[in-house]
Amino acid sequence: MEIGEIYYMDVEFEEQPNKSKNRPVIIFGEHEEEILLLISTTTKGRKHPISYYDQFKIPIPNWRKSGLSEPSWCRGYRLIEISKAQFKKIVKKHDYIGKLHPEDFNYILEEFVKIHKANQPI
Repeated sequence: MEIGEIYYMDVEFEEQPNKSKNRPVIIFGEHEEEILLLISTTTKGRKHPISYYDQFKIPIPNWRKSGLSEPSWCRGYRLIEISKAQFKKIVKKHDYIGKLHPEDFNYILEEFVKIHKANQPI
């Protein structure tokens, strides 16, 4: 389990926590015994005009090299924090998809920082 790796994991819907979907998640960071995950989605990219959530979609340019089967975006507005032990319990070897291309990881990190700086209260 390394930063940048992508796995399938059952992720609850924000609006309907009793429902979930198996989605790619990217290990985005770690802190002590916790890991931070970004959710990946294959829904269409940003719409025009941009909807509220579209402004937080970060494209994964090298999605094929990362092992993803379709053009994909990260949801830059939401991180999932989960213990390493819980992640290992839920996610198995067969859930492994691949690893982000280093350029993509750096790009996503930069965009994530921009999103969260822009949305901090003044």
